[in-house]
Amino acid sequence: MAKKGTKETLVLVLALVVIIGARFIPGMGGLSADAVAVLGVFFGSLIMWIGLSIDWPSMITLLALGFIPVFGFGGTLSGAFGNTTVAFLIFTFALVYPLAKTNFVRRCTISFITNGIARKGPWNFVCFLFAAVTFMGLFISPSVLFVAFMPFLEDIFQVLEVKKGGKAGNMIMMGTAFCISLSSGMTAIGHVWPTMAIGYYTAATGNDVNQFQYMAMGIPTGILLIVLMILMFKFIYRPDDITDIQPEKAMSLRGTVPAADFREKIILGVMFLTVFLWVGPSLIKGALPDVYAMVNGWSTAMPPLLGCVILFVVQIDGERILNFKEVTSKGILWGSILMTAAATQLGSCLTNEEVGISAWLTGTLEPLTGSLPVIGMILFFMTWAVVETNFSSNIVTTTVVSAVALSVLTALPEGSVNVAAVVCMVGFAAGVCNMTPAGQSTVNTVAIGSGWTNTKSMFVWGSIFAVLAILALTFVAYPLGSLVM
Repeated sequence: MAKKGTKETLVLVLALVVIIGARFIPGMGGLSADAVAVLGVFFGSLIMWIGLSIDWPSMITLLALGFIPVFGFGGTLSGAFGNTTVAFLIFTFALVYPLAKTNFVRRCTISFITNGIARKGPWNFVCFLFAAVTFMGLFISPSVLFVAFMPFLEDIFQVLEVKKGGKAGNMIMMGTAFCISLSSGMTAIGHVWPTMAIGYYTAATGNDVNQFQYMAMGIPTGILLIVLMILMFKFIYRPDDITDIQPEKAMSLRGTVPAADFREKIILGVMFLTVFLWVGPSLIKGALPDVYAMVNGWSTAMPPLLGCVILFVVQIDGERILNFKEVTSKGILWGSILMTAAATQLGSCLTNEEVGISAWLTGTLEPLTGSLPVIGMILFFMTWAVVETNFSSNIVTTTVVSAVALSVLTALPEGSVNVAAVVCMVGFAAGVCNMTPAGQSTVNTVAIGSGWTNTKSMFVWGSIFAVLAILALTFVAYPLGSLVM
């Protein structure tokens, strides 16, 4: 325990030396004194986020930015907490919380894996199992979903008589982890890294990316990657005991979960309303431009806010569906919220024209970027994002790669690259994170600790999946994103 305390103290001291020391370094190498100070906060924050935590160290980030005269505390705090990204995450976390307390996860999975097509063969069953967790992961936090799903997955293994140590069980556990992590990048509904990427782009350019635009890029790319993953398992991994799985046995799971009650139906109805308000306006943009402008002007934070209000107001058996004290203490990931606030403002500072880091970074990287075609730069940033997210925090990866991508790409001739698509792809790439336990600590460590898979398998097959993701992002996601953003 003392050893851990000593290590954390050293990390904190190092970070503070970097942050404070940068304030005493004059402008150098084309960078102003303010730019050096911002970079000091940037690198000091990375040291704390990686070596300590993402929550309370974010307060040090905000404090340090506030002391830089060009921003001040008023500008820093309004930039951090006065934006819709933070509000969006708070309301979305609160909205999804009651859904995780229902039997929705079990009921949804059973409906997927016991339909007629899923029962036609073991590979059909596997495909529908992966489809089930991916579908739920589109709007449920990966950590929450994986922890909630694990006990039911154990029940599925028991019913199907899947044995530990076999290749089929290993494949299903890895595939479940891959799909749940991947789904967190397919939409920005309650998912931190896509939301942060969109927020960085908006803060740097003044333009916005709505939920429909993001999903129009993220969902097709995610589906393609899941298909590629299944083909990877079937033709390269080739589990020799897959034929032992008899999908008909899964029928015994029917009836083990009670039908949805009125409370759950209201929760699902409010979720549907929220998603409709996010996606619907984009579908009527051409036909009803005035309606689109009005609804779009409400911001992405309004639909989950409305949903929360409904769940707070509605009572069943004398109890409100959403309990304020409970949801604020258990349902909202305040550490992620605080880091999002700090990282959003830090990203804005890094791309601030007055500070000049963007211009300096563009000039420094010009020998590399100048010789690369656009597709080469996209491949570079996607490779960087996917590799880093497997050895670092998803949030840190999104912050670092987005900041550099914005600095470099916004300096290119207008129209040469779709900056919105690339930055959103960074948010997607942060979800391809299953090679190491550090990539997605809750999902990966629980999967490995379950005994159904191991560190070597996750690294080897996670690496192959990562390569497939880099190629899909570069050659599929970017063209799709350029069409809708």
